[in-house]
Amino acid sequence: MKAGLAALILALLTAAPAAAADLTAPQAIEALRRHVCFSRTWWADPYARLGQTATVDLRLDGRTAYLWSEDLRAIPRVRRWADSYMVVMRAGGPMVTQRSGYNIELLRGEPAYERERRRVYAAQTQRIRVELPATCEPKFDPDTPAKIEMRAAVLASLSTAIATWGRRPARGRVRMTVANFNPDYPETFAVRQDTGEVLRIGLAAGDGRYAVAPVPPGIVATQLRRLIQTYGETKLVTVR
Repeated sequence: MKAGLAALILALLTAAPAAAADLTAPQAIEALRRHVCFSRTWWADPYARLGQTATVDLRLDGRTAYLWSEDLRAIPRVRRWADSYMVVMRAGGPMVTQRSGYNIELLRGEPAYERERRRVYAAQTQRIRVELPATCEPKFDPDTPAKIEMRAAVLASLSTAIATWGRRPARGRVRMTVANFNPDYPETFAVRQDTGEVLRIGLAAGDGRYAVAPVPPGIVATQLRRLIQTYGETKLVTVR
C-alpha cells in the first residue's frame, strides 16, 4: 500500500504541466469586440458599425482563432469590404494580434487576400452574429500580475528607446505620461513631458520587449496627446 501511494505521489510530482486551455468562440468574439472599441478610441477608426449586428465566420485552432467578416465595418465608396482577424490566447488573456482589411471587388484573387481567406475557411467554421458595442468609452481592467508586469516592461522599453535614439534628459530622468491600457491592447501610448513627443509602444509581441516609435506631429499626435492626458499617469523614467 505504502509503495503504491509513494509511486502515485511521485507520478503526480513529475508529471508534465497540464496544457493551457484552448481558446473558445465566446473568448475570441469578446476579444474582437474589445479590439473594435480600441480601434475606435485610440486609432480614431470611424468605420465600425457600432450598435449594429455583424456576421462573423470563426475557425478555432487550439489557442488561436481566425475570423472573417464582410459587414463589421462600412467603408465609404466601397461596396464590399472584408476584415480578417487573428486572436491568440496570451498570458493576459485572448487578444487580437492581426487585423487586415480588403476591398473584395478589387482584391479578390490577390495572394494576400486569398491566403487570409483560406486561413479562416481551411476547416469547419462557425457563423456567429455579433452585437457590436454602441459606445466605446475606455474601460480599463484592474491590475493583475500580468498587467503589472506589462506596465514595468512598458517603462523599461521607454527608457531603452530614449537611451538609444531619443534626446537624453538632464540628470538622466524624464517625466512621461503613460496611458492606461488593457492586456489585450495591441499598443499603448505616452507623452514625453520635456519635449512634448507622443510615443507609441507596441504590445502585441507578447515577449516583454516592446518597440517604441514616435508619432509624427499632426492631427493624430494631437488627438493621442489629449487621450493620454485624460487616461494616463505621469511616471519618472530613469534613462541610463
